[in-house]
Amino acid sequence: MIAALGLSTLLFAGVVPPCGAETVDRVVAIINDSIITLSELNAATTVAIEKLGVKGAGDKRKVEEVRATILESLIEQRLVRQAADRAGIDVSEREIDNAIEDVKKQNSLTQEQLLLALAQSGLTQKEYREQLKEQIRQVKFINKEFRSKISVQDEDIEDYYRQNASEFSGQTLYRMNMIFLPSTDEKAMEEKLALVKAGLGRGEDFRQLASHYSEGPSPALGGDLGYLKSGEMELWIESAVRELKAGQASPAIKRPEGVYFLQLTDLKAPEAKPLSEVKGLIQDRIFKKIMDERFSFWLSEVKRSAHLEIRM
Repeated sequence: MIAALGLSTLLFAGVVPPCGAETVDRVVAIINDSIITLSELNAATTVAIEKLGVKGAGDKRKVEEVRATILESLIEQRLVRQAADRAGIDVSEREIDNAIEDVKKQNSLTQEQLLLALAQSGLTQKEYREQLKEQIRQVKFINKEFRSKISVQDEDIEDYYRQNASEFSGQTLYRMNMIFLPSTDEKAMEEKLALVKAGLGRGEDFRQLASHYSEGPSPALGGDLGYLKSGEMELWIESAVRELKAGQASPAIKRPEGVYFLQLTDLKAPEAKPLSEVKGLIQDRIFKKIMDERFSFWLSEVKRSAHLEIRM
């Protein structure tokens, strides 16, 4: 479908099936000279709760929350539609054709498969084109009134990069050796624990002690674990190794499964990604923030001056 632009107005835009004839309709909201009917609200709510996976009477409160959100979204859509009318925004048949081709391409659908999907949703091709036309019209209005007037300066990007430097840094790499003494045989563990402690106390080589006593990873290699990234280790390991200097061994670390000793052998500090590599990402973030702020402010002003009447 046409991209929602991250705006609440188009949050639930999409294929909305026509309302059933058996529904006793009534007006649930008036927005200036436009109305929202109960059948329209029910249809949009049904689509939303199916997407969210809300099921059963036990989710009644959730359904009501979704319904309230949908009503607010429909009101916002009406306000944008009315603004697009005032701005004289129109959509050509070619634009609708291009949008349909985008939908087919993004979802790997043939024309026949698209028509089948529409039929299963209870939509005719004409109704679907009308829905797409309205979505495109709203997007064009937003692009004209907001997107085209936003410019992100290089100094803004540089400020964001400096203020969020840690986000654009890589992860610290720790290389360590490990001695593991399992608790499956308590007596044997205690004997080995005493020997390892004594050996470390005398300054014996950690790797030699690992090769003699450890039942953990790669004892023949001195318990070498290789390089491990910050954030990818168990919390207790990372917490312990952060306290060590290169070449230093930890005291005994008691865990339910046994006792561990860790030795930090190397530390590689994270390297920051150059600004040139993340400039596009930062620009998009700043642009979106400005866009959302301006649109939200505009929407709040439009709501305040509009004639709104809720009849739930």
